[in-house]
Amino acid sequence: MARRAKTKETPELADIGLGELEAAVMQIIWEKNINTVKDVFMELYPKRRLAYTTIMTVMRRLAEKGVLEQDRAAKTYYYKAKVSQEDMAESMINSVVDKVLGNVSADIVIGIIKKHSLTSDELIALERKLGSAK
Repeated sequence: MARRAKTKETPELADIGLGELEAAVMQIIWEKNINTVKDVFMELYPKRRLAYTTIMTVMRRLAEKGVLEQDRAAKTYYYKAKVSQEDMAESMINSVVDKVLGNVSADIVIGIIKKHSLTSDELIALERKLGSAK
């Protein structure tokens, strides 16, 4: 029978910050749907020569934060994302805007649009979202 690790039921995304290594681990889990420490370790090791136990600790802490769900079957822990990449990104952006920049949200959006070339489809989608936010 699988055991679940103690984790937060629903993480308060605004309160969750990810370090560089945590973000790298989550990126692998989101992109490749990899779900064991060994799999994440094998993916990261060629780029970053980290110890297996380091990856294990990072994934356990992400589970404690409520970002990953941790299940144990036999001797292996299996992980899956409890938070989507989109929800995490939106929360982190909102947190930065609220904490650092205050009420300059429109200026930030304009700056992002200027910096990144948006396709006409992306601009149309943005216009729709802005229209529905009114």
